[in-house]
Amino acid sequence: MKTIKARRSSFRRSALGALVLAACTAASASAATIRGATDAAALWVSAPGAVPAPTTVEMRNSHRTFIPPFVIIAEGSSVRFPNDDPFYHSIYSASKADPFDIGYYGPGPGKSVAFPNPGIDQVHCHIHASMHAVIVVADGPFAQSSGGRYEIDGVPAGTFVLHAWDPTHGERSMTVVVPAANATVTKDVRAR
Repeated sequence: MKTIKARRSSFRRSALGALVLAACTAASASAATIRGATDAAALWVSAPGAVPAPTTVEMRNSHRTFIPPFVIIAEGSSVRFPNDDPFYHSIYSASKADPFDIGYYGPGPGKSVAFPNPGIDQVHCHIHASMHAVIVVADGPFAQSSGGRYEIDGVPAGTFVLHAWDPTHGERSMTVVVPAANATVTKDVRAR
């Protein structure tokens, strides 16, 4: 009797595992990929129903610079600004999307800022005028380019606006059509 119960339990676990694997495979197969060559630093698709889960990233203050000087995050995410310098900073952004001013703060873990709205946030320090960073807040799947290439996963089928940003050319956008949920669309994105 113990052998039969053990086999049933083992079978149930195996069947459950197979169902979970099938569901995960189906979920990943139901999202398209957009890829191509680019001169942009960040690319994202405006697809409000496909925004990645919010996260918290760090943008450190070190030697009067932001490290990294650029991040891309999903809307609703937060950025923490730890201060590694032995002096005060006063970080702010006057950008339209998510303006903030976290005031003066000394060395330590820093302060966090939430970014609920999509857009490009230019970040500065009141005390150190040379400090500048950019936070791109995406309203859909996103990617940073690497070696002149990009790949955005998790895009649903439909017609969307594909955004690209880099410090030289700023933001630019174009339409991209994703014909099916399992498609791979190639779209090169270059400044003109």
